[in-house]
Amino acid sequence: MANGMASYGLPCECGAEITVTAGQAGGRVTCPRCARGVAVPKLRDLATLVRSVPAAEPPGGTWRPAHAVTLLGAIVCATSLAAAAWLGRGPSAAVDERALRAAVMAADDMAVYRGWSGELARATVRRPPADQELAVLRQARFFGSLGRGLSVAAAAGFLAALAGGGMLMLGPRRPAAVEAGAPVGRQP
Repeated sequence: MANGMASYGLPCECGAEITVTAGQAGGRVTCPRCARGVAVPKLRDLATLVRSVPAAEPPGGTWRPAHAVTLLGAIVCATSLAAAAWLGRGPSAAVDERALRAAVMAADDMAVYRGWSGELARATVRRPPADQELAVLRQARFFGSLGRGLSVAAAAGFLAALAGGGMLMLGPRRPAAVEAGAPVGRQP
């Protein structure tokens, strides 16, 4: 046992061996197999029982499902956040604004005036979008939806990692120690 106290194997009528310690001498324990109450011998009579050797726990502990939930949640969260951040940059613009400004600045005044008074003066706001603009809009909508989905996956991964961490912190449920003389479970 972890506390350094000697442990003994107490046989039950069902054939199971119940591990007891000197601190439980004179009391009663419940058999984990048949749930029957079994009397623990007094301290002087414990020597008649077979002394049990606790199984050595592997160094570093054991891998439990809580570890897997925590690891998987952290991986999902991290990869989803990274992908959402990468996609969050969005598509490039359909028109290179810097190139357009540079071309206007490089042209002489007469060329700018002719361009403005010609086709641009007759242009209306209500025009159908160009094919390149439609492609950029579709791409922006797709990446926006994908980014939102990845953000939801990241939140789910974070919650899973949080739940797994909580399970690890609480640890496995162990029955409380039985006090000497206290009745436990069903009586035979």
